[in-house]
Amino acid sequence: MTKNIALIDVCRHFELGSTDVKALDKINLEIDQGEFVALVGPSGSGKSTLLNLLGGLDRPTSGELNMLGLGLEDATETELTAHRRHNVGFIFQSFNLLPTLTALENVALPLMLSGVSLKERHARAEDLLKRVGLAHRLDHRPTEMSGGEQQRAAIARALINNPQLILADEPTGNLDSSTGDEVMQLLRNLNAESSVTLIVVTHDPEVAAYADRIIYLRDGGIEKIEETKSAPAKKATPDAHPELALNGGLAFRDLARTAWDNLLRRPVRNILTAAGVLIGIVTLVAMVSFGVGVQEEITRNFEALGLENVFISPAFPEEEDAFDPFGVSEPEVPLTPERVAAFRDLPEVESVTPVLNLPSNMEISLSYADIALPVRFSGGAGHNPMGAGIPTPPEMLAGVSLGEGDTQGLTLIEGLADQLLEDTDWGYEDLVNQTVTLTIRLPRGETKEFAVQIMGVESGRGSNAIVLGLAERTEIKAWWYGRPDTLQTDGYDMLIVRAIDQLSVPAVVETAESMELEAQSLGAVLELANRVLAIMQALLGSVGGLALLVATLGVANTMMMAIYERTREIGVLKALGATSREVRRMFTADAVLLGIIGGIVGVIFGTLLGRLVDWLGHLYLESEGVIGIGQMSIVPPWLAIGALVFAGFIGILGGLYPAARAARLDPVVALKHE
Repeated sequence: MTKNIALIDVCRHFELGSTDVKALDKINLEIDQGEFVALVGPSGSGKSTLLNLLGGLDRPTSGELNMLGLGLEDATETELTAHRRHNVGFIFQSFNLLPTLTALENVALPLMLSGVSLKERHARAEDLLKRVGLAHRLDHRPTEMSGGEQQRAAIARALINNPQLILADEPTGNLDSSTGDEVMQLLRNLNAESSVTLIVVTHDPEVAAYADRIIYLRDGGIEKIEETKSAPAKKATPDAHPELALNGGLAFRDLARTAWDNLLRRPVRNILTAAGVLIGIVTLVAMVSFGVGVQEEITRNFEALGLENVFISPAFPEEEDAFDPFGVSEPEVPLTPERVAAFRDLPEVESVTPVLNLPSNMEISLSYADIALPVRFSGGAGHNPMGAGIPTPPEMLAGVSLGEGDTQGLTLIEGLADQLLEDTDWGYEDLVNQTVTLTIRLPRGETKEFAVQIMGVESGRGSNAIVLGLAERTEIKAWWYGRPDTLQTDGYDMLIVRAIDQLSVPAVVETAESMELEAQSLGAVLELANRVLAIMQALLGSVGGLALLVATLGVANTMMMAIYERTREIGVLKALGATSREVRRMFTADAVLLGIIGGIVGVIFGTLLGRLVDWLGHLYLESEGVIGIGQMSIVPPWLAIGALVFAGFIGILGGLYPAARAARLDPVVALKHE
């Protein structure tokens, strides 16, 4: 008969403080292949310790423990795990079925750890469950089965990998006598049919009577060995143990499904944890999307104007003797019409558009027929592009825009034109070339009327905005300040000089500097704006990043709680052949999935929040007469993908320590956890 197990002077000592506890002391024992052995003895005699050594859950302090040629006393962790996965089947007193899995999934669990396909492992598990009389319980969870049914499922799980050794620790301890007899008869039949070596730990003499031999342990040693009957002939196995290897392994699909099932155990707690990640991602996506949108809008507007544009401003004195809040600051070198003509004469220049600002506190009304409405000036080619956003060609509903150069007339915003046409059958085209009267009121009460021709109607929601040409602005400003020569003394506020191409821009800048004027090319402005916006995006992103780092603590806390709740489960997984690496991957997958779920929902909510704020912002800007602004909240693919990657990284970071701690758990200690 082949000796399946051989123990030579095996000792297992534990240190409890300064005391050396001898759980096993010089055990010498041989067990034949296919033998049914019962380990009997009082509590503390070393039965469970011996079972743990045979199962590769623990190592002897000294001595030799041979399992078909494999010395378990000096085996590597990989060899011990392979031994548990391929050679050993465990049956526990408390069944240790995973509560979230059905009977079929519990029995198939060892095959999942070996990387067997779902279809194959379910087929093998179903056959075994039918064999142990549980064909009607395949889809039932442990809480839906009786104690005897749970133990039968545990027996089927122990047999799923066709092991050579079954280790049963008090298999009838939690069962009534009738059910216990059924379980022991089942084990006896399986032992006889498959020639599997069966070692049972028990306190019950009736259970021990099923065995071929009863080994009595006391105080860590073998007290006596009792032969109960002649053992039936068993199938022999090779003398040399084949080299053990961890074939297969936990597949990614099974890892993801297991992680999802684990998160469903504590849905409320996990939702709250994912909400922390969600808030961080919402903050990150919403804020960075505005940075991206603003940058694209500015770039679009600059490109619409053309990077060949140069902004020329007058030079003002650096210091003034006195500050008059109601006065007008006079430039040292004003932008007079003569200087405008000088720029227009340059061969490198295509066009020159003067910009003239009007006081923001003007009280203005527009009269047409018998309608008088309060209005205000909006942006446009003749207005300040740096104060109201860089102008873009407006969408004209009728007529023409004011365009570039020395503009004249006015254009109405759509909302104002609707008010003028409210009680008529006219359309927008009927307003073109009509004359309206602008009435300006000074702070001291004086008024003056200016007749202006309507040139067109622009798209927009502004209900009281007009775009006024340069000629009218000049006339109004001269009257407002009482200075008919305002262009000679104060000059224009800015010139937009369009060069014939970008190569001609340096020549225009050089000419402006030779006139002691300040000049800045649109390309330089765009470059500076992009730098500022890049910094802004980094700052906005850091806010969301900080929120995500705080969420990391929530993920870590949740995973630590999960480890405490699943300590026994970790012990079961290791007993079934899970490596420390696979345990670490399982808990890391739980944390990553938690982060990714929060990330996906966060990207969706962040995008929606950005769109909502963008929509409200456009309503406000258009009501103020600022039109032509594109979408300000943009979530490009790199931002969405980056947010999800960051969320996954948060999961990894939060689960790193808990997963490592779970992987380091001693299976013997974990299996005793309550």
